[in-house]
Amino acid sequence: MKGMIEIISYQEVKGKNKELAKKEFDNLLEKIKKEYRCEVLSVDEDWEEREGFYTFIAELKVQFDTFLDYIKFSVNYAADVDVVEPPKLVLDPKEFGEALAYIIDFFKRFYKKYNVAFNVQTQDKIEIDIEEYKKGIYDEEDIDDFEEQGLIRVKAVFEGFGVSEEEVVKRMLFSLNKDNIVINKIITKELEKEGPYKDVGFYGVIGVEMLCRPVDIVEISYKFVPVVISIESKRIEISCLELQDIGNELGGAIFELSHVVMMERPVQSK
Repeated sequence: MKGMIEIISYQEVKGKNKELAKKEFDNLLEKIKKEYRCEVLSVDEDWEEREGFYTFIAELKVQFDTFLDYIKFSVNYAADVDVVEPPKLVLDPKEFGEALAYIIDFFKRFYKKYNVAFNVQTQDKIEIDIEEYKKGIYDEEDIDDFEEQGLIRVKAVFEGFGVSEEEVVKRMLFSLNKDNIVINKIITKELEKEGPYKDVGFYGVIGVEMLCRPVDIVEISYKFVPVVISIESKRIEISCLELQDIGNELGGAIFELSHVVMMERPVQSK
């Protein structure tokens, strides 16, 4: 990575007991200051009479030497962030891939521990020519054009099961087929159906080659937790705003999932 990442982060703690809330707030700030280069810019204290909560809010300036450190902060502290520097971040595929691997592992463990997950939207009656996707939709010249537009070439492998291979593939394509995600090719491989999958029509892996923005790759990583994901583009450029979107996307996902754990109801996809 070229250049250091600097952000403004807002941390908040609420509680009905002022002393306990203040203690938790102070412990949070101390923990962040021990883990990162952090400067406390301001601290606000408020009493919400209607809700009966004491609220403590800190404005922090935090610096990171690596993209992975920024990602770890975003998922572990579920923070609202404003990225100050750099105007543009340039990463190699390995560094970006390491961050994606961390995201996938983090959310996989979170889902397993709390038995929650995002419900990805699907649609049964859709017309998709699967054979065309198996051949590949675009040629190398088209793919180069997409990369020139700032999209990143990605290959990901997902585990899937359903009544048939066609149904599983259509569900996957529909779930991924959105603005700024260009799906080029799919490959399927059926696996031995054992345990909970022994009575399903199809159980296997689906390989998908696609082109998308960095923030979309991050969203795919935490929502779909692919078995494998690899970056095929040789250079990844992330603007300041894209970097900010990535941090807030991850922080928002953790906040939403944590709320569901507390309320014990299913999470709906964004």
